[in-house]
Amino acid sequence: MAVTQAVLGCGRWGSFHLWYGSLAGNVVSGWEPPGNPEFRRLRTTGRNSYLELPDNVNLTEDIEEVSGSEVIIVTVPAQHFRALCGALTRLDLSSSDLVLCMKGIERGTGMRLSEIALDEGLEPRSLSVWVGPGHPQQFLAGVPSCMIIASEKEKDAVRVSGVFSTDLIRFYRSRDLIGCEVGAATKNVVGIAAGILDGLNMSGLKGALMARAPQEVARLVSAMGGDWRSVYGLSHLGDYEATLFSPFSHNRRYGEALARGEADDGLRLAEGVDTATATMELARRFGVEMPITSTVRKIIEGEMPMEEAIGELLARPEKEEFSENL
Repeated sequence: MAVTQAVLGCGRWGSFHLWYGSLAGNVVSGWEPPGNPEFRRLRTTGRNSYLELPDNVNLTEDIEEVSGSEVIIVTVPAQHFRALCGALTRLDLSSSDLVLCMKGIERGTGMRLSEIALDEGLEPRSLSVWVGPGHPQQFLAGVPSCMIIASEKEKDAVRVSGVFSTDLIRFYRSRDLIGCEVGAATKNVVGIAAGILDGLNMSGLKGALMARAPQEVARLVSAMGGDWRSVYGLSHLGDYEATLFSPFSHNRRYGEALARGEADDGLRLAEGVDTATATMELARRFGVEMPITSTVRKIIEGEMPMEEAIGELLARPEKEEFSENL
Protein backbone atom coordinates (compact mmCIF):
# COMPACT_ATOMS: atom_id res chain seq x y z
CA MET A 1 0.00 0.00 0.00
CA ALA A 2 1.41 3.40 -0.99
CA VAL A 3 2.40 5.77 1.82
CA THR A 4 3.73 9.30 2.02
CA GLN A 5 7.49 9.09 2.42
CA ALA A 6 10.04 11.80 3.21
CA VAL A 7 13.81 11.47 2.85
CA LEU A 8 15.98 13.79 4.95
CA GLY A 9 19.42 14.09 3.39
CA CYS A 10 19.54 13.64 -0.38
CA GLY A 11 23.15 12.71 -1.10
CA ARG A 12 24.23 9.35 -2.51
CA TRP A 13 22.09 7.17 -0.25
CA GLY A 14 19.33 9.72 0.18
CA SER A 15 18.79 10.11 -3.56
CA PHE A 16 18.69 6.32 -3.83
CA HIS A 17 15.91 6.24 -1.21
CA LEU A 18 14.00 8.85 -3.22
CA TRP A 19 14.30 6.64 -6.29
CA TYR A 20 13.57 3.42 -4.41
CA GLY A 21 10.57 4.83 -2.55
CA SER A 22 9.04 5.80 -5.87
CA LEU A 23 9.80 2.30 -7.18
CA ALA A 24 7.90 0.90 -4.16
CA GLY A 25 4.91 3.03 -5.15
CA ASN A 26 5.13 5.66 -2.43
CA VAL A 27 4.46 9.41 -2.63
CA VAL A 28 7.99 10.68 -2.09
CA SER A 29 9.50 13.98 -0.93
CA GLY A 30 13.13 14.86 -0.25
CA TRP A 31 14.64 17.54 1.97
CA GLU A 32 18.00 19.25 2.35
CA PRO A 33 18.75 22.51 4.18
CA PRO A 34 19.29 25.59 1.99
CA GLY A 35 22.69 26.17 0.41
CA ASN A 36 23.65 22.69 -0.79
CA PRO A 37 24.81 23.02 -4.44
CA GLU A 38 24.40 19.30 -5.18
CA PHE A 39 20.81 19.41 -3.95
CA ARG A 40 20.18 22.54 -6.02
CA ARG A 41 21.37 20.62 -9.07
CA LEU A 42 19.11 17.70 -8.16
CA ARG A 43 16.11 20.04 -7.85
CA THR A 44 16.91 21.77 -11.12
CA THR A 45 17.79 18.80 -13.32
CA GLY A 46 16.24 15.84 -11.49
CA ARG A 47 19.54 13.98 -11.60
CA ASN A 48 22.91 13.66 -9.88
CA SER A 49 26.06 11.60 -10.40
CA TYR A 50 24.23 8.37 -9.54
CA LEU A 51 20.70 8.48 -10.92
CA GLU A 52 17.77 10.27 -12.49
CA LEU A 53 14.70 10.77 -10.30
CA PRO A 54 11.13 10.10 -11.41
CA ASP A 55 9.21 13.28 -12.23
CA ASN A 56 6.77 12.80 -9.34
CA VAL A 57 9.42 13.16 -6.57
CA ASN A 58 9.06 16.46 -4.72
CA LEU A 59 12.22 18.21 -3.44
CA THR A 60 12.17 20.98 -0.85
CA GLU A 61 14.40 23.05 1.45
CA ASP A 62 11.52 23.63 3.88
CA ILE A 63 11.45 20.86 6.48
CA GLU A 64 7.89 21.81 7.47
CA GLU A 65 6.74 20.37 4.14
CA VAL A 66 7.64 16.83 5.22
CA SER A 67 5.77 17.06 8.53
CA GLY A 68 3.09 14.39 8.76
CA SER A 69 4.76 11.98 6.33
CA GLU A 70 3.87 8.40 7.22
CA VAL A 71 7.50 7.31 6.87
CA ILE A 72 10.50 9.59 7.39
CA ILE A 73 13.84 8.18 6.26
CA VAL A 74 17.00 9.85 7.57
CA THR A 75 20.27 9.53 5.63
CA VAL A 76 22.33 12.48 6.89
CA PRO A 77 25.91 11.74 8.07
CA ALA A 78 25.82 10.07 11.47
CA GLN A 79 27.80 12.84 13.17
CA HIS A 80 25.25 15.42 11.93
CA PHE A 81 22.18 13.58 13.18
CA ARG A 82 21.95 15.28 16.57
CA ALA A 83 21.82 18.69 14.89
CA LEU A 84 19.00 17.49 12.62
CA CYS A 85 17.07 16.28 15.67
CA GLY A 86 16.78 19.90 16.75
CA ALA A 87 14.74 20.63 13.62
CA LEU A 88 12.74 17.41 13.95
CA THR A 89 11.60 18.28 17.46
CA ARG A 90 9.55 21.09 15.91
CA LEU A 91 7.56 18.62 13.77
CA ASP A 92 4.64 16.42 14.74
CA LEU A 93 6.06 12.90 14.39
CA SER A 94 3.25 11.09 16.19
CA SER A 95 1.96 9.52 12.97
CA SER A 96 5.40 8.97 11.39
CA ASP A 97 7.64 5.90 11.34
CA LEU A 98 11.18 7.29 11.71
CA VAL A 99 13.71 5.09 9.90
CA LEU A 100 17.44 5.71 10.36
CA CYS A 101 19.50 4.53 7.38
CA MET A 102 22.93 5.76 8.50
CA LYS A 103 25.65 3.62 10.03
CA GLY A 104 27.63 5.28 12.79
CA ILE A 105 28.23 5.91 16.49
CA GLU A 106 28.42 9.46 17.82
CA ARG A 107 31.93 10.58 18.62
CA GLY A 108 32.29 11.97 22.14
CA THR A 109 29.22 10.24 23.58
CA GLY A 110 29.40 6.72 22.14
CA MET A 111 25.65 6.92 21.51
CA ARG A 112 23.92 4.85 18.88
CA LEU A 113 21.76 6.84 16.48
CA SER A 114 18.49 5.55 17.93
CA GLU A 115 19.73 6.65 21.36
CA ILE A 116 20.42 10.15 20.03
CA ALA A 117 16.84 10.37 18.71
CA LEU A 118 15.45 9.52 22.14
CA ASP A 119 18.00 11.68 23.94
CA GLU A 120 16.85 14.67 21.86
CA GLY A 121 13.22 14.04 22.75
CA LEU A 122 11.88 12.78 19.42
CA GLU A 123 8.57 10.93 19.76
CA PRO A 124 7.76 9.25 16.43
CA ARG A 125 5.11 6.56 16.00
CA SER A 126 8.01 4.10 15.75
CA LEU A 127 11.80 4.15 15.53
CA SER A 128 13.68 1.72 13.28
CA VAL A 129 17.06 1.30 11.64
CA TRP A 130 17.51 0.07 8.06
CA VAL A 131 20.95 -1.48 7.47
CA GLY A 132 22.60 -4.20 5.44
CA PRO A 133 24.60 -4.75 2.27
CA GLY A 134 24.23 -2.88 -1.00
CA HIS A 135 25.37 0.15 -2.96
CA PRO A 136 23.13 2.50 -4.94
CA GLN A 137 25.15 1.77 -8.07
CA GLN A 138 24.37 -1.94 -7.77
CA PHE A 139 20.69 -1.46 -6.98
CA LEU A 140 20.29 0.89 -9.92
CA ALA A 141 21.85 -1.78 -12.14
CA GLY A 142 19.16 -4.20 -10.96
CA VAL A 143 21.36 -6.27 -8.62
CA PRO A 144 19.13 -7.43 -5.71
CA SER A 145 20.17 -7.73 -2.08
CA CYS A 146 18.92 -8.63 1.38
CA MET A 147 18.73 -5.97 4.11
CA ILE A 148 17.38 -5.69 7.63
CA ILE A 149 14.87 -3.52 9.49
CA ALA A 150 15.49 -3.45 13.25
CA SER A 151 13.02 -2.07 15.77
CA GLU A 152 12.29 -2.87 19.39
CA LYS A 153 8.71 -3.78 18.47
CA GLU A 154 8.12 -6.55 15.95
CA LYS A 155 4.92 -4.97 14.65
CA ASP A 156 6.80 -1.78 13.74
CA ALA A 157 9.48 -3.67 11.83
CA VAL A 158 6.74 -5.64 10.03
CA ARG A 159 4.96 -2.42 9.02
CA VAL A 160 8.09 -0.67 7.78
CA SER A 161 9.49 -3.65 5.89
CA GLY A 162 6.09 -4.18 4.28
CA VAL A 163 6.17 -0.64 2.89
CA PHE A 164 9.53 -1.13 1.19
CA SER A 165 9.60 -4.79 0.11
CA THR A 166 10.17 -5.19 -3.64
CA ASP A 167 11.85 -7.70 -5.93
CA LEU A 168 15.03 -5.63 -5.52
CA ILE A 169 15.35 -5.88 -1.73
CA ARG A 170 14.30 -8.77 0.51
CA PHE A 171 13.98 -7.66 4.13
CA TYR A 172 14.67 -9.52 7.33
CA ARG A 173 13.62 -8.17 10.73
CA SER A 174 15.26 -7.86 14.12
CA ARG A 175 14.38 -6.54 17.58
CA ASP A 176 18.06 -6.19 18.49
CA LEU A 177 18.74 -2.49 17.94
CA ILE A 178 22.03 -2.64 19.87
CA GLY A 179 23.48 -5.47 17.81
CA CYS A 180 22.29 -4.16 14.47
CA GLU A 181 23.38 -0.56 15.06
CA VAL A 182 26.78 -1.40 16.52
CA GLY A 183 27.33 -4.10 13.92
CA ALA A 184 26.45 -1.80 11.04
CA ALA A 185 28.59 1.05 12.35
CA THR A 186 31.69 -1.01 13.09
CA LYS A 187 31.73 -2.76 9.72
CA ASN A 188 32.80 0.62 8.33
CA VAL A 189 35.87 0.51 10.59
CA VAL A 190 36.62 -2.98 9.27
CA GLY A 191 36.21 -1.55 5.77
CA ILE A 192 38.95 0.99 6.48
CA ALA A 193 41.18 -1.83 7.76
CA ALA A 194 40.54 -3.75 4.54
CA GLY A 195 41.46 -0.70 2.46
CA ILE A 196 44.69 -0.25 4.42
CA LEU A 197 45.60 -3.85 3.62
CA ASP A 198 44.83 -3.25 -0.06
CA GLY A 199 46.96 -0.11 -0.07
CA LEU A 200 49.88 -1.94 1.53
CA ASN A 201 49.55 -4.91 -0.87
CA MET A 202 48.57 -7.12 2.07
CA SER A 203 45.15 -8.14 0.78
CA GLY A 204 45.91 -11.74 1.72
CA LEU A 205 45.25 -10.74 5.32
CA LYS A 206 41.61 -9.93 4.56
CA GLY A 207 40.61 -13.50 5.36
CA ALA A 208 42.06 -13.19 8.85
CA LEU A 209 40.44 -9.76 9.19
CA MET A 210 37.04 -11.20 8.28
CA ALA A 211 37.45 -14.00 10.83
CA ARG A 212 38.71 -11.92 13.75
CA ALA A 213 36.90 -8.58 13.44
CA PRO A 214 33.38 -9.99 14.06
CA GLN A 215 34.58 -11.59 17.28
CA GLU A 216 35.72 -8.32 18.84
CA VAL A 217 32.54 -6.56 17.70
CA ALA A 218 30.45 -9.43 19.10
CA ARG A 219 32.21 -9.01 22.46
CA LEU A 220 31.26 -5.34 22.51
CA VAL A 221 27.64 -5.98 21.51
CA SER A 222 27.30 -8.63 24.20
CA ALA A 223 28.79 -6.33 26.85
CA MET A 224 26.34 -3.60 25.86
CA GLY A 225 23.37 -5.93 26.34
CA GLY A 226 22.75 -6.77 22.69
CA ASP A 227 22.59 -10.12 20.89
CA TRP A 228 26.08 -11.01 19.65
CA ARG A 229 24.52 -13.16 16.89
CA SER A 230 23.44 -9.99 15.07
CA VAL A 231 27.10 -9.34 14.27
CA TYR A 232 27.13 -12.50 12.16
CA GLY A 233 24.02 -11.42 10.26
CA LEU A 234 23.23 -8.83 7.62
CA SER A 235 24.12 -5.79 9.74
CA HIS A 236 27.81 -6.65 9.95
CA LEU A 237 29.33 -9.82 8.47
CA GLY A 238 26.69 -9.91 5.73
CA ASP A 239 27.85 -6.45 4.66
CA TYR A 240 31.52 -7.38 4.31
CA GLU A 241 31.53 -7.93 0.54
CA ALA A 242 30.07 -4.47 -0.05
CA THR A 243 32.42 -2.82 2.44
CA LEU A 244 35.71 -4.76 2.34
CA PHE A 245 35.93 -5.53 -1.38
CA SER A 246 33.66 -3.28 -3.43
CA PRO A 247 35.16 -0.38 -5.44
CA PHE A 248 32.07 1.60 -4.35
CA SER A 249 32.94 1.39 -0.63
CA HIS A 250 33.98 4.81 0.66
CA ASN A 251 35.50 3.26 3.79
CA ARG A 252 37.63 0.76 1.88
CA ARG A 253 38.71 3.48 -0.55
CA TYR A 254 39.63 5.77 2.35
CA GLY A 255 41.79 3.08 3.95
CA GLU A 256 43.52 2.33 0.67
CA ALA A 257 44.17 6.03 -0.01
CA LEU A 258 45.45 6.47 3.55
CA ALA A 259 47.93 3.62 3.09
CA ARG A 260 49.17 5.18 -0.13
CA GLY A 261 49.37 8.69 1.28
CA GLU A 262 46.57 9.89 -0.99
CA ALA A 263 43.68 10.45 1.45
CA ASP A 264 41.83 13.74 0.92
CA ASP A 265 39.13 15.58 2.84
CA GLY A 266 36.38 14.08 0.66
CA LEU A 267 37.31 10.51 1.49
CA ARG A 268 37.83 11.42 5.15
CA LEU A 269 34.06 11.86 5.34
CA ALA A 270 33.82 8.05 5.34
CA GLU A 271 31.68 7.11 8.35
CA GLY A 272 34.26 4.69 9.72
CA VAL A 273 36.69 7.51 10.54
CA ASP A 274 34.72 8.96 13.46
CA THR A 275 33.22 5.59 14.30
CA ALA A 276 36.66 4.12 15.03
CA THR A 277 37.19 6.68 17.79
CA ALA A 278 33.62 6.38 19.07
CA THR A 279 33.84 2.58 19.18
CA MET A 280 37.01 2.70 21.25
CA GLU A 281 35.23 5.04 23.67
CA LEU A 282 32.59 2.32 24.07
CA ALA A 283 35.21 -0.41 24.35
CA ARG A 284 36.88 1.39 27.25
CA ARG A 285 33.53 2.07 28.92
CA PHE A 286 32.48 -1.58 28.76
CA GLY A 287 35.92 -3.08 29.35
CA VAL A 288 36.12 -4.85 25.98
CA GLU A 289 39.36 -5.57 24.13
CA MET A 290 39.17 -4.54 20.44
CA PRO A 291 42.68 -4.77 18.97
CA ILE A 292 41.69 -4.36 15.31
CA THR A 293 39.54 -1.31 15.94
CA SER A 294 42.26 0.14 18.19
CA THR A 295 44.85 -0.31 15.45
CA VAL A 296 42.65 1.40 12.85
CA ARG A 297 42.09 4.33 15.22
CA LYS A 298 45.82 4.70 15.87
CA ILE A 299 46.53 4.77 12.14
CA ILE A 300 43.76 7.28 11.37
CA GLU A 301 44.88 9.59 14.18
CA GLY A 302 48.52 9.32 13.13
CA GLU A 303 49.59 7.89 16.49
CA MET A 304 51.63 5.10 14.93
CA PRO A 305 53.05 4.37 11.46
CA MET A 306 50.95 1.88 9.54
CA GLU A 307 53.46 -0.93 9.24
CA GLU A 308 54.38 -0.62 12.92
CA ALA A 309 50.71 -0.70 13.97
CA ILE A 310 50.00 -3.80 11.90
CA GLY A 311 53.19 -5.44 13.17
CA GLU A 312 52.09 -4.74 16.74
CA LEU A 313 48.72 -6.33 16.01
CA LEU A 314 50.29 -9.46 14.52
CA ALA A 315 52.75 -9.73 17.42
CA ARG A 316 49.99 -10.14 20.01
CA PRO A 317 50.29 -13.29 22.20
CA GLU A 318 48.97 -16.50 20.69
CA LYS A 319 45.59 -17.69 22.00
CA GLU A 320 42.74 -20.12 21.42
CA GLU A 321 40.68 -19.07 18.41
CA PHE A 322 37.36 -19.57 20.18
CA SER A 323 36.35 -19.45 23.82
CA GLU A 324 33.05 -19.72 25.66
CA ASN A 325 33.00 -16.02 26.56
CA LEU A 326 33.70 -14.79 22.99
